Amino acid sequence: MNTQNPMAMNAISLGDIAVNLEELGVPFPPVPKALTEQLMPLSECAFGSCLTDIPLYNLEAHLDQLLKQWPSDYVMYGLSGHGFNSRALHYYLVTDQCALFIQRSMPVLTPSLFQPGQFRHLMQQTIELSCHPALDSMQDQLVVVDSDILYGRIGRYRDRQLNWQHEGANAIAHALATLGIDP
Repeated sequence: MNTQNPMAMNAISLGDIAVNLEELGVPFPPVPKALTEQLMPLSECAFGSCLTDIPLYNLEAHLDQLLKQWPSDYVMYGLSGHGFNSRALHYYLVTDQCALFIQRSMPVLTPSLFQPGQFRHLMQQTIELSCHPALDSMQDQLVVVDSDILYGRIGRYRDRQLNWQHEGANAIAHALATLGIDP
């Protein structure tokens, strides 16, 4: 995503991004405390705790990065898209135990379809899932994709292999339920 001039990105503050997102009716996300110091602008409507050349909209490419090597903890959040009406809000959270990817469409022509309250709740569930003690005892990492653009799915990552175990809507809620948490 950070394909723009890095010097130009330095002119954008996190406060500017928060204002830009607020003007679009987008809630500000919860960010794990350990990652707050690392936040930096990725675009006028996105920030993260690390730089990336992959647009947030290309969720599959972010998943492909996991197959190369499990990354250090990071969070990315913001709007990204392609074409005139194709954009989405993204919340990606990766820790040493899990990789959780949320993607919700926010069409330009029908912005009323986006439900900020539901997205805020989904982000909170994502934080709960990322901190669940059961993840500490797992031999592998949990990977969850919760998207209304692609299909939702839950998988396990181990030894550079990603094996999908469940496909369907509401993947974050399903993952929480399998850990015994009432979503």
